[in-house]
Amino acid sequence: MTFDAVPKPDGPAGLLLSRDMIFTSKVTGTARELGHRVMVAGNVALASAMIEQWTPIIVFVDLAAGELVSPAAIMAYRKLAGDSVPFLAFGSHVDTAALAAAADAGCDPVMPRSKFSAELPALIERYFRPKLA
Repeated sequence: MTFDAVPKPDGPAGLLLSRDMIFTSKVTGTARELGHRVMVAGNVALASAMIEQWTPIIVFVDLAAGELVSPAAIMAYRKLAGDSVPFLAFGSHVDTAALAAAADAGCDPVMPRSKFSAELPALIERYFRPKLA
């Protein structure tokens, strides 16, 4: 998978699908500290509209967000975003079924929430790094 997506100028570079306000603050705050913009969608309609309108560089998927991140919803978002937009999913390390379902729905990478939290600054730098011509 290549990471060639270019966000539209008025939109965020990243999108977080989550309903956890404390965790969303951590993700958006870390991105902001590193000079990047990540917006949050907390329902399916908003997530779909934001992906279709802005084509983010990356979509972060919080697997604790219920139907917002169901396998069917993820597959629909992937169809809207196209193949060049990576979907990075994270969830409870004990919920192996959700982690596997996210991978089957097209998320790559899929990781435990603890690893995502620990690597968040490096992940943001990796995915938001300008592409060299």
